[in-house]
Amino acid sequence: MKKHWSLFLGASLITGIAGSLFLKKKQEKQLTDSDIPNLYKSYLGSWWFVNKVKATQHTLKIEDDLQIIIDGKKLSYRLVELTSKRLVAQDEYGYHLIVQCLNDRPASLYDEADDATYVLETTDSLDCSTEK
Repeated sequence: MKKHWSLFLGASLITGIAGSLFLKKKQEKQLTDSDIPNLYKSYLGSWWFVNKVKATQHTLKIEDDLQIIIDGKKLSYRLVELTSKRLVAQDEYGYHLIVQCLNDRPASLYDEADDATYVLETTDSLDCSTEK
């Protein structure tokens, strides 16, 4: 009886591992090359936000190649996460910038260095003469 139990347990373990590997491969295949551009396209554009503590207005621009530009300066970063809900970048100092999407549009920016979240507004509503 012990031998049968060991065989059953071993077979169950092998089946479980094989099944999880199969599901993982299937999930990886579901994300095709045509899906990847759609992930980042919603992040492209220009926004402005206000740091109320410092009483300053800033601009955020994300270009086609996912280059992030803040106040006209290119950010050197490592992409940590890119999903339909958020883009996470780690800057050269190790701090994270997180752009959160709401209704497939960037809605907020979390800056770990300042430990602050900013509401993003599209630059369409920004009067160019008031830019700082």
